[in-house]
Amino acid sequence: MAKLGTYSYPDIRFGDAVEIAGRVLAKFKGSVTVKGLAWELGMAENSGTLFAKIAALRDFGLVEGRGELRVSDLARKILHPANPEERREASIQAFQRVELLRTMYERFDGEAPDDTGLLMALEETTKAPREEIVRRFTLIQKHLNDAARVMRKTPAQIEASVAANGALATGVASDGVQIGAGETGLSLVAGEARLTAPLTLEYIDLAINLLRTMRVSLESSAKDGSAS
Repeated sequence: MAKLGTYSYPDIRFGDAVEIAGRVLAKFKGSVTVKGLAWELGMAENSGTLFAKIAALRDFGLVEGRGELRVSDLARKILHPANPEERREASIQAFQRVELLRTMYERFDGEAPDDTGLLMALEETTKAPREEIVRRFTLIQKHLNDAARVMRKTPAQIEASVAANGALATGVASDGVQIGAGETGLSLVAGEARLTAPLTLEYIDLAINLLRTMRVSLESSAKDGSAS
């Protein structure tokens, strides 16, 4: 496994780890020896690269066991979910198992930090030497981008979450953004989304996430428009 200070993190990206777990499930019925996995991946049984991949699978909670590797229930939910939300929740659990990624994600509130901000945060958190942080920076940044894509809620998911907690999240709004907050509660009107909820930290976070998601959607639409 890769380490930065006292923090360990996966040496391969989440998608690659899930792909390997999928091969073990499909070709070996969910259980394979280290030697068998080495053959499957075309690697030497005692190679450092093989053990780094196995460590990454364990870091994400996708396999269990030592001599014999077994695909975990968490991995099965990601590979063959009952619905998209189960896959998303299981993927979130996998990322949250990695303390460094969880700490960085929470520090930046789910946003992708700029290079300087992330470098400073890694130095403050891990206490590792600057040259070591720079050497490992790119992979950690990719991990955080992967985590943000998995953890970011869609507008539909945000509305469902609000509705489940007793708030109103229906209706079609006029163009533009209107935000109001007072003793009676929080109201947000943005495009076709309407949110009315109690004025609590939880619902303020939901409103912020909704606006962030809409921003990503608008940026994507703008890019598509300029490309055409």
